[in-house]
Amino acid sequence: MKRINKRVFLDYASTTPVDRLVYKAMKPFWTRNFGNASALYEEGMNNSKIIEESRGQVARITGVRPGEIIFTGSGTESNNLALMGILNGLEFDDNFLFDNWREKLKNKKIDFITSTIEHPAIIEPLIFLDYQKKINLQKIAVLGNGKINLDEFKSKLNKDTLLVTFILANNEIGVIQSIRKIKSIIKKFKNELGRRFDEPPFFHTDASQAPLYLDINIDRLGVDMMTLDGSKINGPKGIGCLIKKSYVPLGNIIFGGGQEFGLRPGTENVPLIVGFSKALELANQNRGRRADVLRKLQEYFLEQIDLKLKPKNSEIKINGSQKERLPNNINICIPGLNSEFAVIQLDEKGIACSAMTACKNISENSTSYVVDALGYDCGQSSLRFTLNEKTTRKEINFAINALFDII
Repeated sequence: MKRINKRVFLDYASTTPVDRLVYKAMKPFWTRNFGNASALYEEGMNNSKIIEESRGQVARITGVRPGEIIFTGSGTESNNLALMGILNGLEFDDNFLFDNWREKLKNKKIDFITSTIEHPAIIEPLIFLDYQKKINLQKIAVLGNGKINLDEFKSKLNKDTLLVTFILANNEIGVIQSIRKIKSIIKKFKNELGRRFDEPPFFHTDASQAPLYLDINIDRLGVDMMTLDGSKINGPKGIGCLIKKSYVPLGNIIFGGGQEFGLRPGTENVPLIVGFSKALELANQNRGRRADVLRKLQEYFLEQIDLKLKPKNSEIKINGSQKERLPNNINICIPGLNSEFAVIQLDEKGIACSAMTACKNISENSTSYVVDALGYDCGQSSLRFTLNEKTTRKEINFAINALFDII
């Protein structure tokens, strides 16, 4: 099949373009202001000051102190640091007086709770820790709308639970979880056990998909740790952030330096840190307007599915809640479709979309475990289209017509 020249990108959940203002903010630090921020001479100290200004900016937006911001190399690394680092902190950091929890760790009585639809950057580290018998992993099912089964969560929460981690907005189906309700459940549970707010269970959320559309103030969300990713917010790739409240024990998982409070050794990447901070600032400023624009585009996309695609295949349906989802996400089940082949066909027609998360191990089978977790057999027959505010109705029509041709 001959490839056409027109290209329509509809996979913004996988990555976003760098905003021109972000690029402008980063530019001086690639060549002119290149000093090592850990050095004691003027060029290094100037860049160290720039990093702290960026850290302060992120702290103001997320509602924490600057010392609670840890810059990392990606959202994936931030998740790994949260999940593995909390065990290292519990075991080795004498600043945290959790002796009884150290005993639980020695006796293999540590529970972690997560859901069946988390990103691979959560699922895979947890499976690894469970395999090593460092934790007992509890997975909570989701309902047909993609929301976590809160009754099951309540039943699994126990006195040995060290960490709860649930994604804020799912990367495949866009469903937004009731994070505040989950926090209320955890708070009530702590009260019943006579534990303080700064004692386990701690609550982490992967909020990588959220900042362009949702409030990410950590106190209003009610979480103790939060992961962010520059590549999802019109910032640069290769930069992430873990926000950790000061009372959460955390030890490093990478060794070889004292940067980022000793939790993330390695020469600080000044341009990426500057870019991340600027991207988060712009995301926070524009999220209301952006969400309004995208809701209208999302509604239009769904209308076109009903008008043009359902007459051809009446069993087409939307995966996950239509009400409680990110405004840029359309994930559709098309029974009988081979989604992996459909992505290739659509690519040949000039459309970039996806069948599942781009981070899934390529050696795995081509089914979406997230869609399958909803309870109907459509993991191999679903497509994800994710928009940005510059997506046009003409581009949506182009995608709908291409879909019509292949189903």
